[in-house]
Amino acid sequence: MFGPDPKDSATILLDNFSLEKRTWAVAGGKGGTGKTVLTSNLGVGLAILGYKVILIDADLGGADLHLSFGMPVPKRNLNDFLSGRVESLEDVILPTPSANLSIICGGSELIGLANLPHQRKEKLKRHINNLDADFILVDLGAGTAYNTLDFFVISNEGVIVCNPEPQAKIDAYAFVKNAVYRRLLQNFGRNTILKDIILKFGNSGQRATKIRNLIEMLGNHMPEFGDKAQTLVDDFRPKLIMNKVRKKTQLEDAERFVYLVREYLSVEMEYLGHIEHDERVVDACENMRPFLLEQPNSKVSLSIYNILFNMGVTDRQLRYDRTSYKKMSKGVRLESKLWKD
Repeated sequence: MFGPDPKDSATILLDNFSLEKRTWAVAGGKGGTGKTVLTSNLGVGLAILGYKVILIDADLGGADLHLSFGMPVPKRNLNDFLSGRVESLEDVILPTPSANLSIICGGSELIGLANLPHQRKEKLKRHINNLDADFILVDLGAGTAYNTLDFFVISNEGVIVCNPEPQAKIDAYAFVKNAVYRRLLQNFGRNTILKDIILKFGNSGQRATKIRNLIEMLGNHMPEFGDKAQTLVDDFRPKLIMNKVRKKTQLEDAERFVYLVREYLSVEMEYLGHIEHDERVVDACENMRPFLLEQPNSKVSLSIYNILFNMGVTDRQLRYDRTSYKKMSKGVRLESKLWKD
């Protein structure tokens, strides 16, 4: 009688938002940062918030995402698609106890799988983009292999998982740096002069080199190249999660990291939050279940809720927000019953 209910209008807006598929590629500069554990828990959290989620294990050299969901030997995996045994990526999607959450398991039985040929890589990208989901989370391998960098830079929201240890921060910074150069080479690599400028600059060995100086060099060669390079860097906006934090002083590492990336790589990186070190996370891994379901009231689970909201995710059913973590944890406990044998 008096027009649409405000709640119904909000739900319609959220439904429209979900139609704009979001792809999160989760990477780490080194192994052991916890990216696979975070990928699985972020996926569970998104599913609980009402979104259709597909997790993809794209660690082509050491796939193990399926272990987070109690799948010791997946019935089918990404190799079946990459080898041509099935025609569509949808054919290797496996269900989980959550109606909203599915998984594409990885595999490493094919020799040379970690170095995909260009055509096969492009086919995989194309099929990923065609998947029917609100969110696609791609768990990438550690390090800076071309496969990893390529899948990271094509995602519309890349997430880097880092630890407070010096080596982890160094490797994470190297990952962002290599991703920037990979992005530039993908766009200018066919021009031998520009490619030579980029490679020489990147391999100069000078610690204080700044990407803005490279952009200036490209612009000096031809102004439109400088403008395009600046746009490519400006549009690259990865996110950062600091994992396994053991003390408050380590939280300053994240701010310092974001500053260095901005100052030297000209990349605006968003800090999403941190996850505290918690032995219960290890316990959940040993039980082959996401810790969100094992410990919905723990600090690490509260951190997952916070990170999701920092990513701009809204509960599609309008039950939870930043002020209702306790209420959300109750919802997670109900969800966890579906995962019990």
